[in-house]
Amino acid sequence: MGTNFTIILDDGEELFPALEQVIKENEITYGMVISGKGAIKDFDIISHGQKGTVEKINYKREFEVNALSGKVEFRNKEAKIKINALVSSSGFTPISGELLNGKAAGSLQIVIRKIDMKKMIEA
Repeated sequence: MGTNFTIILDDGEELFPALEQVIKENEITYGMVISGKGAIKDFDIISHGQKGTVEKINYKREFEVNALSGKVEFRNKEAKIKINALVSSSGFTPISGELLNGKAAGSLQIVIRKIDMKKMIEA
């Protein structure tokens, strides 16, 4: 049903620009983020705040990636990326929300599945 692309980022490499490059180079008009493994740092995430509100929070330290999901699209010569992340710190405090940016901490591996929408519609 689709082709998988594994993106491996090195320490300090920016997540979203690396994904945009893969999306453009491989003409991924629609794809799903199906997994992530490794760690991230210096990231912004939209998550539930301490007072029950939804807010943008910035984290500088390293967090382990427990799960990534989302979608990627390439329309009108522009890559659109939406990633939901579940990460945890060394104190096992889980954080989840929409990831806005970030850098690999050590190594980070992300798998995107390219979906052929034409084949899905014809099926």
